[in-house]
Amino acid sequence: MSTWGLIKTVFFTAVTVVFFFVIWIYNPFAPHEEYELPDEAEKIIGDPKSAVEGRELFKQNCTSCHSLRYDGLYLMSVTAKPEWSSIEKTQGKPILERKDGKLKVRGYFVPRDVYEAVAVSDLQNLKASLGKVPPDLSTMYLARGAGYLYNFISDPQKVLPGTSMPKLFFPEYDKEAPQKVAKIVAYLRSVNEPPAGEKAKRALMGVVTIGYFILMGALLWIYRKRILKQVGY
Repeated sequence: MSTWGLIKTVFFTAVTVVFFFVIWIYNPFAPHEEYELPDEAEKIIGDPKSAVEGRELFKQNCTSCHSLRYDGLYLMSVTAKPEWSSIEKTQGKPILERKDGKLKVRGYFVPRDVYEAVAVSDLQNLKASLGKVPPDLSTMYLARGAGYLYNFISDPQKVLPGTSMPKLFFPEYDKEAPQKVAKIVAYLRSVNEPPAGEKAKRALMGVVTIGYFILMGALLWIYRKRILKQVGY
């Protein structure tokens, strides 16, 4: 192999190694801050059954300001509009879940532009009251992580002083407040992360795909060398 060929091989190998290091080991887009998370809360957040209760808690406590379009949850004031049910069914995509052995409609994923067109006045009212439109929380777990969300929902001003997010859960008045917060985080996690079995399948698929490309690259390199040898290089 020539010196230039060796340099190119080393360079592209290094780029490939750095790429997969960033994606699999140190993802700059994933949360890296450390927040204290009680053991009990961590167990609740990791329990799929808690996510079911967390969804109901989210609907009761969070949809007055936030939507979660990935799971078909929208502002309470929007869903109360008489025309909303028809818009969901005609403009939205059904979100299915398996319950009692049957597939049932869990909600509808409505395109952002359609949703915002219907909710424009509601969003403007929130902006006028809070200073900005509260974000959709569909990908918040991926962006912030369990520790941040648990602490932020428990005491917003402690984590982010000056935020317009009010404190909703008070342990001094409700002994189950920490568990309720953890269940909401468990729900946000369930929307963002696939089940363990599906996650393992995706990881395996990724490894197989990478292995395929490596094998094909090696075979093409060997074939290239043979062709070059046949033509006199």
